[in-house]
Amino acid sequence: MEFLKKIHERAKKLKKKILLSEAHDERVLKAIEGILRSGIAAPVLIGDPEEAYKIAKKEGIDLKGLEIIDNRISKDLGRYAAIYCEKRKNKKVSIDDALKIITKNPVFYASLMVSAGDADGTVSGAATITRDVAKAAIYCIGPAEDIKTVSSSTLLILNDKMFGSNGVFIYADAGIVPDPTAEQLADIAISSGRMAKILLEDKPKIAMLSYSTKGSGGINKSIEKVREATRIVMQREPDLLIDGEIQVDCAVVPEIARRKDLDSRIKGRANIFIFPNLDAGNISYKLTQRLAKARAIGPLLQGLQKPASDLSRGCDSQDIIDAVAITAVRAQGGLLV
Repeated sequence: MEFLKKIHERAKKLKKKILLSEAHDERVLKAIEGILRSGIAAPVLIGDPEEAYKIAKKEGIDLKGLEIIDNRISKDLGRYAAIYCEKRKNKKVSIDDALKIITKNPVFYASLMVSAGDADGTVSGAATITRDVAKAAIYCIGPAEDIKTVSSSTLLILNDKMFGSNGVFIYADAGIVPDPTAEQLADIAISSGRMAKILLEDKPKIAMLSYSTKGSGGINKSIEKVREATRIVMQREPDLLIDGEIQVDCAVVPEIARRKDLDSRIKGRANIFIFPNLDAGNISYKLTQRLAKARAIGPLLQGLQKPASDLSRGCDSQDIIDAVAITAVRAQGGLLV
């Protein structure tokens, strides 16, 4: 796909250090072999080296040149434990408790390594549930200064180039926040806009989705929430092109936008969908993935100080490689992720 090819080319030039923390998963090891061969990043594996090499030997996977850090005996354990205690000082976490957490959880070690500035980003989730990946990122990396809500977005790449940004969409939130408030929904929209600025060769055009377009659904708490979130975003980020509340057809079909909402700011050209809740987001991205045969990459955690990406547990090795390339691109200096 042209979009992913460009992402890979950008990643090769950046040569970012990206951590993977599931040494026991064959798909991760196969992905690392591909990453080492292609040069899209400098991968580092966090976990048990013996287990990784045992699986690699059995499956014929070449890990030559790979750096592996055993989080159980690393020389940096004390430093990372101290960082974790500082990050979690409101919970009064002791050094001993911190050491137990990071020696047992490679995902936490990886997130602390990114937080400390010793790596550029982390990718996990092939064998770890989203809740635990998100906890590691939120607790260890922490939210960006001006964003209170850590959320996720999923990249959908369609074969039909008529929609979105040449067939590419960002869906949010489809993985983290179950029932966002208006303020949280605004954070999700702003974070998704920043994600688009980094990844898409197009201006972000955000649709705040609803079953209603500008009052057509009457008065309802869900509609009011989406309207209020839209107002908050326009106040906080006046240059961000956003519209809501709006129905999906009005958001992506210009002719329908002209009929339903002549004054629409995005005019049926949305490339970012913000869903009113997690049910809508998760169902929609999986429907798009399966029925439209779209590539889905993510969830990409957003609203963090530094980049972290989750994976679907149904991912294959190519999905992991693509997530690493995207995470490397997101790790460009000076960009909020």
